[in-house]
This record gives sequence, structure tokens and C-alpha cells, in this order.
Amino acid sequence: MTASDYFPETYTEARRRFLEAAGAAGARLATYENGHAKGPGDARLFTDTAWFGPADAETVLLNTCGTHGAEGYGGSAAMTAWICERGPATLPPGVALLMVHAVNPFGFAWGLRGTENNVDLNRNFLDHTKPHPENPLYEELHDILCPNSLAEGAVQRMLAAGARFAERHGQWALEDAISRGQYTHADGYHFGGTAPEWSNLTMRAIVGRELAHVHKVGFIDWHSGPTGDGELIYLCYSEPGSAGFQRATQWWGRETLDPKTVDAMWGSKRPTRRGTMFWGIEDMLAPHAAFGGAAVEFRSAKAKNNAARAMRVPMLERWLRFIGGFDAPEAAGYFEEIREDYAPRRQSWQENVIANALACYERTLAGLGEWAREGGLKAAD
Repeated sequence: MTASDYFPETYTEARRRFLEAAGAAGARLATYENGHAKGPGDARLFTDTAWFGPADAETVLLNTCGTHGAEGYGGSAAMTAWICERGPATLPPGVALLMVHAVNPFGFAWGLRGTENNVDLNRNFLDHTKPHPENPLYEELHDILCPNSLAEGAVQRMLAAGARFAERHGQWALEDAISRGQYTHADGYHFGGTAPEWSNLTMRAIVGRELAHVHKVGFIDWHSGPTGDGELIYLCYSEPGSAGFQRATQWWGRETLDPKTVDAMWGSKRPTRRGTMFWGIEDMLAPHAAFGGAAVEFRSAKAKNNAARAMRVPMLERWLRFIGGFDAPEAAGYFEEIREDYAPRRQSWQENVIANALACYERTLAGLGEWAREGGLKAAD
């Protein structure tokens, strides 16, 4: 098969290909339906899991895609390619792989990053019984960033106000305020929600069901978006110097995880984060399992030559959700613009995604094989 053969046109097609490939390879499958939302044409929405390797393996690679729904295409293609390229036959002794396909099936099906409630799942994994983290600068920005029109004049007024904000607080403060996560404006950017989303609860159920007996867990959460052509950016959320971070550097290289490398590939200093799925899973596993891994980005978007272009895709998602609607005359074109950022159809991107993903699987699983052979090291290592 060529690289392009692994890339689906729709969520439904991605799901079918994944399940067919996993089933043919002998995986143990499980399905979780999101009964709170539908896809285009009232399509039912599912998160699916596939377990490869020994059922009693105590060392497991947990591999997810579609946490930010529209970014699911690259991750789904990578998963299916690994299965079809005989990946299951190459698992090291004592190591299993648990794939979770379409963590956020609503976003995947519609081509949007957020859930059915406009929640960014990578801001939703925190304790919602406690006061939510404050983001006072976002409070100042919200009305500026959310015009009710995409007309040129409205966009230019937004950009001018944003520039004045950056003059007062700095450019990085602007970027950080927008993307770190906020918990006060359900119609805003990177809304973290006020309760666990269905996708959050489902991931917790999967981890609790599948990994209760496991002592060592590696993690790859496939994403896409930053400017580039399929190169990988490794975002490890473990504390520098921790056992988890050191483990990730053993698998992928110290330079790869160096903040200078990450910032250079990202295109700017990385903003802070709240409520990532990485931390949520790490906390769940902490009583019985050691953990290490990263959110791994496929660079995908074309370079944006001005601030208006940089903001356009998130503005389009907000417009579709809260202003124009999914059935607006402009909607089809806007959905396609969003997809072009996260899952472009260009051949070079697709080829690089598959090649780099397969190499990442090989390195990570080799590292997990070495970790499995160490023996005896549990959560305290």
C-alpha cells in the first residue's frame, strides 16, 4: 500500500479501516458509543480500542488519536499503517499495545478540534470539584477575539485590539492567554469545560479497565497542526528530571525533547497548559504504574504570513459552532479550510506522516522492550 491509501476521507471511513485492520490482525476489540452527539447525517459516534500482544503484559504502549477531533486523520492513518505493515508481529516479548481510536469522535466526524460541547479535551482532565484555574488575561481578550462576523473590517478591528493587548502584555502573554485553557467562556477558545466530558470519562473507563494490571506504560497521543510537512514534535509533559522525562529521552533522544528544539519546531515559545490528558492518565496510573510518553505532533499547516491567517482556523470553528451553523452556505468551505490545516491531502505530508510514525513506533516499542526486561520496577521507579 502507498501512504495515501492509509488516509481516510471521513471519520466513518477511518473507523471502518481501523477496525477491519485490527480485527484481521487478531486484536481484542472494544467499542464505546457516544450517546450524547451525532456526526454528519446523524451518524453514530464511537471510540474504539484494539489490544495487541499478551493479555497479561505488564508493559504496554497506550496509543491514542483524535483527542483534538480534526487532528484524528493523521493518527488514524498512522495506527492503521502500523497494523497493516505487520507491526503486531514485531512487538517485543512481554509488551502489548493498546490503541484508542477517536478519543473525541464528535470532533473527528465533524472536522473540529473540540467536543460536542466546544471543550478542548487537553484542558478538561483536571479535578472539576475544585476551583478551576484562573486565566485573567483571557477575560480581557474574550470579547476582542470573538467578533460575530468574519468580514474583513471585523477581523481587522480584532487584530488591532489584539496588537494593543500585546503592546501592554507582550506577544507571548497573548498567545499563552489564548491557548493555556480557560473555564469561564463556553463559547470561547480552548474552553476546558466545567465537568468531565464524555470523552474524558470514556478514556478513564478504558484506562481503568485495560491497564489495571499494568506496571509500565508508554504513551503516544497523536496530534497535528503546527507549520510543517509531517515532521514530529514531541511534547513531553513530565517534569524535566523526573523518571518519566528521562525515560522519554531514552526512547526519542535528549535533543528531541529539549525545549529549544520543541520551540524552534513549534515556531514560538510553547504556551503553558492546564488539564492535559497526559496528566490525567498519569495521575490515574500513579498508584500502580510508572508512566512516560508524549503528545506527538505531525507538523501539517502551511506557513501563515500574517496574524489574520494565524487566527482564521480557530475563528472558523467558533463561527460554525456559534454563529453560522454547520448547515450554513459557507460551512462546507470553512470545514475544508480547517481540514487543510490539520490533515492536508498533499502527498508529501501523507508520506512523511506514515514514515515518521512507523519510525516512532519502532523506537518506542524497542524502548518498551528494554524497559520490560528490566523487571521489578513499578510506580516508585
